Amino acid sequence: MNQSQERRSAGVRRRVAVVGAGYIADYHVPILQSLGNVDVVAIVDSYGPRAQTLAQRFGVPRVLASVDELADLSVDLVHLLTPPDTHAQLARKLLEMGVGVFVEKPFVLSTAESKELEALAAKKGVALGVNHNNVFHPAWTRLLARLQSGEIGRVEHVQVTWNVPLAQLDAFDYSHWMFRAPRNIVFEQAVHPLGQVHQLLGRVKSATTTILSQKELHPGQTFVDRWSISAVGERGTAQVYLAFGQGFTRSTVQVIGSDGSLEADLQHNTLTGEEKTVFLDFWNSYLASTRRGKSLARDGRRGLVNWLRFTLGLGKREDAFFVGMRDSIRDFHRALDRDERPSNGGREATEVLEWCEASVANVPAECAKEPVLPAPGPARPGEVVVLGATGFIGRRTVDKLLDSGHPVTIVARRSHSLPPEIVAAAQEGRLRFQRGSLEDPKALHAALEGAHTVIQLATGGGDTWEKVERSMVQGTVAVARAAIEHGVKRFVYVSSVAALYTGPDVAGGTIDDSTATDPRPELRPIYSRGKIAAEQALLELHRKEGLPLVITRPGIVLGAGTAMQHSGYGLWTRDNHCIGWGHGDAPIPGVWVDDVADAFLKIVEYPKADLHGEALNLCARPPITPVEYVNELGRVTGRALHFHPRALWLSQAMEIGKWIVKKAGRRAGLEFPSWRDLKSRALVPPFTARIAREKLDWKPVEEREAFLDRTVRVYRR
Repeated sequence: MNQSQERRSAGVRRRVAVVGAGYIADYHVPILQSLGNVDVVAIVDSYGPRAQTLAQRFGVPRVLASVDELADLSVDLVHLLTPPDTHAQLARKLLEMGVGVFVEKPFVLSTAESKELEALAAKKGVALGVNHNNVFHPAWTRLLARLQSGEIGRVEHVQVTWNVPLAQLDAFDYSHWMFRAPRNIVFEQAVHPLGQVHQLLGRVKSATTTILSQKELHPGQTFVDRWSISAVGERGTAQVYLAFGQGFTRSTVQVIGSDGSLEADLQHNTLTGEEKTVFLDFWNSYLASTRRGKSLARDGRRGLVNWLRFTLGLGKREDAFFVGMRDSIRDFHRALDRDERPSNGGREATEVLEWCEASVANVPAECAKEPVLPAPGPARPGEVVVLGATGFIGRRTVDKLLDSGHPVTIVARRSHSLPPEIVAAAQEGRLRFQRGSLEDPKALHAALEGAHTVIQLATGGGDTWEKVERSMVQGTVAVARAAIEHGVKRFVYVSSVAALYTGPDVAGGTIDDSTATDPRPELRPIYSRGKIAAEQALLELHRKEGLPLVITRPGIVLGAGTAMQHSGYGLWTRDNHCIGWGHGDAPIPGVWVDDVADAFLKIVEYPKADLHGEALNLCARPPITPVEYVNELGRVTGRALHFHPRALWLSQAMEIGKWIVKKAGRRAGLEFPSWRDLKSRALVPPFTARIAREKLDWKPVEEREAFLDRTVRVYRR
């Protein structure tokens, strides 16, 4: 009996550490804390600020940088939530330490590794499980219960449709592990439906995969976005259609049996079925249709009632994703409490991986190789350091600088996802790559030493003011102080027109470069507050410590490389439905991304110091309204895009209604809807961009057709 088993038999509470403080940890930690016999004793993550934030939010006492530090904490179990390519190494280390492991899907990336870890867990006498949360999806569990009752007889065939959006593709962000090799998306996403197919059909016997379409993200980096998999399992056959980055979500599993069929709609959490009856076909068809309609209506009402109960504080959270996560974690810990083998243990995880491996057997396994980049040497004369260089605006800024012969330094955490043009420039010696981040003082100082200009494009962000204040404000101030220390000649901070009050009742009716930031930041969202606070902190450094500051405020930046559903047009409640910030019949301050980058180049090359302490609006004047933008997007993409005009007063009334409902439900952290912020989103007043036009001779594209060619028609399909 190992130490963990001894403690459990003595009735001691289970001590759990969470390794990995990313998005999914926000589900694991509170669910663990709700179990009653579990203490979450530590958060482990190599990125300290993220771990600290998570620990503070949920009251976890310890924050550690490495799993090696767990040895002194008498931990019974680890929830392993790190990227998939780290699972095998970390799980092996933890099991060797005698610590049980519950791993986020996918378990590991090969059945050979899975079997090795399964054997190691058995040898050490510790628990091993995998979070296949989709097999606890409420619609799925209802389907299983009806199958087990014998309702449709023997299962013969399973038909899966997994047609889903992928936010990273829309944002042209290819840094995630799932993009590094063509097969990775199956282990990252398709493991969900394949886990369900495994539950129904047992182990895979054979599979044939047809690649329906693929795209090149970067040269040498291929992504397969549509798959068709035909497979034979131990207890039946399956057809699986996978499509990623799609505009319409459809996630269904249809089970055809010898005496009927069942279909679970995982997107809407509904379940319908059909059985043979004694009646003639005409009446049988009528009964099948009406029963299906009643089932859908019943499940629809259940979902609505659950949402209302939770929102009003009258019931617990019951949305499908949360329930799947909760019940998967509960099931694993309940098995530990009873000294039973988990239903999602190592053996089941291995068999699911067999389905994944069979599905990608003929798909290349090679990951996009991390480029070999030279070590950054000393700064060259006129060195320009660009922070946030891999983003939408940053990439075009670096291109402009390099094309004009400027030596450039970029700071980024990793090199494997760098755009190819940046990699080529680094390998040719035209660009220095410094590995690091805003929270890495050593890397910042190394990058800024000897630099002439800094362009601070790294936005930072977060869903709480604490995160935004730390990343957007404190991070920017840290860069500015480093710039002062190293004698940087010009510091360009990229703010936003979101830092201004842009309502229709703005003083003077026009927004000039001299317009100060919104004096009521408390009435604005945290992004605007962050930009306002950062501007004010930098201006203080300019006045008191001589920071050679130039603030820029781009308008609605458009062009190839950003998602076409821009929030400047309105509120996109779906990717094809946009509710206007007003009637949408007035031109908005759009600007082509290349023109923004050109303005940065002109600022770098501007010879005088009379820009220091100024704020420059970078807004063009294309005569195009939000209605016209959305209509043109629909025309060139062939999409059914819809713009819905809505008076601001009506939007405000609806927001207040939502606030009342949430307030009645005792939601924490609620702020009353800001009328000032809603008026600002309409962006009705014209912007002059006077300084950029007069001092920099900045001439952005503004002619209607030319602007649409560069910013909207780039999405033509």
